[in-house]
Amino acid sequence: MREGSNSDIEKHSASRDETLFLRCKNEQDLKVFSSLLQDALINNMDFHFFKKEKNFLFVANRFCWENVFTKSMEKTFKRVLCGVNIQNVISVKHKNLSFKNDNQTALFYNLLTVEYYCEKNEITLVFSQNASLKLKVSKLDIFFKDIQESYPTKKVPDHFK
Repeated sequence: MREGSNSDIEKHSASRDETLFLRCKNEQDLKVFSSLLQDALINNMDFHFFKKEKNFLFVANRFCWENVFTKSMEKTFKRVLCGVNIQNVISVKHKNLSFKNDNQTALFYNLLTVEYYCEKNEITLVFSQNASLKLKVSKLDIFFKDIQESYPTKKVPDHFK
């Protein structure tokens, strides 16, 4: 067993407390989910549809909006990698997205919002530059989990430019 100081343990505990793990099963949950993913950056190669399992997965580099509005005087902005698993997916359609890149250069899409149309059972991921992903689902069920520790960033999304 490795010995460590109490401060090492506290740092580890604090970082674990910041990790988000959510399940979205209704429209109210989706509003929270969408707000937490606003301005997430997603690599074009990180979208995966497993048709047989009816799962749509992606990894997002999300801006930690939950830290911006805390009462803490600390104004360190952060990003974190999070995994998203959308279940019960029947079909996926996309508009203005490229999933293959012959130049071997990563393409990143900026997620603006996530919408849910209950009457159609459709989830729409809306990205900047008029791009979108539309997922037809049998029922709403999404898992969201931060998969790394957050890290500081100086770039804050600005919607008023």
